[in-house]
Amino acid sequence: MINIQSRFLNVMLCVIWFFFLSSYSVHSQENAASEVQVNFKLDRVAVVNIDKVLRDAKATERVRALLDEKREEFQNDFATREASLLQIEKDLQSKRTILSEEAYRAEVAQFQNEVASIQKEIQFKRQALDKAFQEAQDEIRNLAAEIVAEIAGSQKLDVVINKSAALVFRQDLDITEKVITQLNERTKNARLEIQE
Repeated sequence: MINIQSRFLNVMLCVIWFFFLSSYSVHSQENAASEVQVNFKLDRVAVVNIDKVLRDAKATERVRALLDEKREEFQNDFATREASLLQIEKDLQSKRTILSEEAYRAEVAQFQNEVASIQKEIQFKRQALDKAFQEAQDEIRNLAAEIVAEIAGSQKLDVVINKSAALVFRQDLDITEKVITQLNERTKNARLEIQE
């Protein structure tokens, strides 16, 4: 009987000790959590729609207009060259009966080489235009990020998040229009060039 009572007493002491330790652990975790919250308190937050900034910026409009102009130039150039190639092809077809088989094949091979060369040039110019547009967009995006950082500094914002990452927010937290306005102001006299 004494053995059972002693065992029961040991078990009870272990249970009490376990509860004491677990409650201490929970209390210390709560203190650590509140300490972290104090260190990482966010008082001032803003939201920016960077996609809208890039889409609505006047610099983007100017880049698109310049690219459209360049695209039209090279399409006109290639339309002229295409008409020339069509004439050469007609001439080749009319020479088929006049030229020897070997001479005809040589002219056809030369024509095909010229067509392939022009196709490569078209592809190169399209890629150059796409690359130029992407580089211009990257520069506009970087400038927009600088402006966001400046606004965050001047308004003493703790964090600025992209609108796509925010599920719900108050509209007065949105700084998108401020960013667009400042971006337009900074880029109004910027020269845009496309290198081919």
